[in-house]
Amino acid sequence: MNNIASQERRHVAPDAGPDGFSAELVRLAGYLCGKPVPADALASEAALLSHAPPAMSAEHRQALADLAASAAVQQSLRRRLSRAEGFLSGFADHSPSPLWIKDRAGSYVMGNAALSGFFGVPTVIGMDDSHFWPEDQRRSLVEQDRAVLDHGEIIKAMETSHDGSRHWLVHKFPIDVDGEPFLGGTAIDMTKEVEKERALIRHDNFYVLLSRLSAIVSRARTLEQLCLDTCRVAAHQPGLDLVEIGRVDDASGGLKPFTSMGPDGVEHRWHAGDPLGDWAPPALAVTAVATSSLQFSNEADGNGSCMAIPLCVNGKCWGVIAFHSPRRDFFDAFYRERALELGNELSFGIERLLNAQELFRLARTNALSGLPSRLRFDEEIAALAAASASGTVLLVNINRFDEISSAYGNTAAIGLMRQVAGRLRGAVAERMLLSHVGIGRFALFYPMEEVLAPHSYARDTIIPLLEGSYQVDQHKIWCTVNVGAAMLPEDGTSADELLVKAWDALANARNQDELIGFYDRDADQAMAQQISLEAELREALALDQFETFYQPKVDLKTGKLAGAEALLRWRHPTRGIVQPTEFVPVLERSGLVIEVGRRVMQQAMEDWKRWHDEGLQPPQIAVNVAPAQFRCDSLFDNIERALNTAGAALHPLQIEVTESSLVSDHRRAVDILTRVRELNVPVAVDDFGTGYSSLAYLVTLPVDILKIDRSFVIRMAQDAGYMALVQTVVTLAHNLEMKVVAEGVETAEEAKLLRLLRCEYGQGHLYGKAMSADDFSQLMRR
Repeated sequence: MNNIASQERRHVAPDAGPDGFSAELVRLAGYLCGKPVPADALASEAALLSHAPPAMSAEHRQALADLAASAAVQQSLRRRLSRAEGFLSGFADHSPSPLWIKDRAGSYVMGNAALSGFFGVPTVIGMDDSHFWPEDQRRSLVEQDRAVLDHGEIIKAMETSHDGSRHWLVHKFPIDVDGEPFLGGTAIDMTKEVEKERALIRHDNFYVLLSRLSAIVSRARTLEQLCLDTCRVAAHQPGLDLVEIGRVDDASGGLKPFTSMGPDGVEHRWHAGDPLGDWAPPALAVTAVATSSLQFSNEADGNGSCMAIPLCVNGKCWGVIAFHSPRRDFFDAFYRERALELGNELSFGIERLLNAQELFRLARTNALSGLPSRLRFDEEIAALAAASASGTVLLVNINRFDEISSAYGNTAAIGLMRQVAGRLRGAVAERMLLSHVGIGRFALFYPMEEVLAPHSYARDTIIPLLEGSYQVDQHKIWCTVNVGAAMLPEDGTSADELLVKAWDALANARNQDELIGFYDRDADQAMAQQISLEAELREALALDQFETFYQPKVDLKTGKLAGAEALLRWRHPTRGIVQPTEFVPVLERSGLVIEVGRRVMQQAMEDWKRWHDEGLQPPQIAVNVAPAQFRCDSLFDNIERALNTAGAALHPLQIEVTESSLVSDHRRAVDILTRVRELNVPVAVDDFGTGYSSLAYLVTLPVDILKIDRSFVIRMAQDAGYMALVQTVVTLAHNLEMKVVAEGVETAEEAKLLRLLRCEYGQGHLYGKAMSADDFSQLMRR
């Protein structure tokens, strides 16, 4: 720059004197004044005019004034130029950034100290880029310079050193000096800024990794999926070339590879015995596991950087996740601090899955025996049914298990179950799906493909295996078992269906003193029909579809009407009148008979009252009381209410009870019947001879009438034995001061024999079938 300034001064004022004014101005001043004038006279107009002769013309005086002004302007310009040169020289020499100017030929005409220091030379003046750059880079720089000089372009570019350690923002621009083109340039060191920006980018990428990992943890369903997806996402972090997860082996305690991934997205398939990756210093990962703390090396074997993060699950180190970068010093303080967040997030995901797996296992394992639980059995049967498999579910029950538990204690009972489970586990093949489905109960799926039939397998293998003596603590316990069987898919397609039906089969087998029972589908169908019938009966009760019919009783001596029995009928909306033999058993099993019986008694008394009010002479109505009614506390109240409806003083009601009702609770029966008789309501024992037929209860119970079952009446005429039996019943009743009613009298011969046996009353089709209240009213009118 100093050289250029010197050339400019020579061009502007080549003859300048020591005072800074040009010789031409001094000579011109002398000419106008007519004598030599010192140079300092040009400093001002007054000084110059002091040398003018007195006779100088006004025109010459004006010329001298103009000359003085021109000299002042020239002096001012020189001072300004000198200041500018000082500013430029000071700025260039003290700038920390290289500054330069090149001429059109590419030679440096100016370069500051920073540029000289960068190139390592005292000065760059007169040199070109061939002195400092390789040929390929020099050509690139020449092309840039040509674009600036020829086209007036301004170029801004980021330049990086060969080793990538330094970065500059280079700015090149054109300079025009009196029509001559020059190229100016600056280079600002951006290394720190670039490193900061790259660190921010890496940090941002790491936070993106954490957010993605959170999503992976929330949706992962298996441990393998979680670890593989984590490696896949982490491996795409800029600067990483491998991410690996190693797992601590429970048996050996050593660290074994679990999965890894590189930026190419290819999973490394590990095999048993494979070591950790070559890039991972073994001591680094081992130390991370041993100390449960992060370990890193920014010069891992001279091959970049490595970091190992421990994964702690349920209070102990489960494994490590390791990162490798080909760059040295890659894992800075920020990366190491935030890496712990990644380890915690991944540890949480692993812990969640492992705990879920453990809960899954526990839910599908019986805690007492260690065998698969009922839930596991349900799932396995569902899977077999979905695959259209066939086989038999064998339900094995330890008999009297509750009694064993009560006798020897819960601990002994549990020990017994475990021994039974141990015997089964040792003898049953895995393909047979053994399960502990309840207290003292085990289930086994026996595939159809097995050689032995299910019955033979249960008889020859299961029962001999389990029946016998068990030594539990200090107790010696003898066990017997029963087996029930149901078939897949014939008897059901779910474990619940099959086990329920296998239990029914087992219960039936026990009732028949058999060891093995197979499910009876016909019996189940009948039960289903009964359940359906029960639903219909409940609806019939709600809709008041039940009616009361009356069957006459006659005096066998006179043939006159002596009473009636109230009988239940169901008027079905589509089937019409349904006989009681079809639905009364279901009424009794369901408990509906209590309410239906109450209504029959109430309706009978209402009909009796209506007949009486019509001027008829209705006989006493006998109403059946079912065993369930007899056991119900409301029976006596119901009888009183019905009597009050018809008028108790008119003796309109008689009740009939079965033998089973009388002997099941003798004391209660005596109490109830005594109270009933106090209401002047006679009591008849229905179907005498078909139940217990104990003579003792006849002596002690307050009853008035015995009813001989129709089965004896029918056989009486053909079998002398039955004739003798009927005669004995009649004699017994008379001796106990009871009356006798014979049921089911259908022929005149039967009626004649009954009269000869001194039976008082008869009831049956010979005298009339059960009829509606209106028809019975017409019968009384006749």
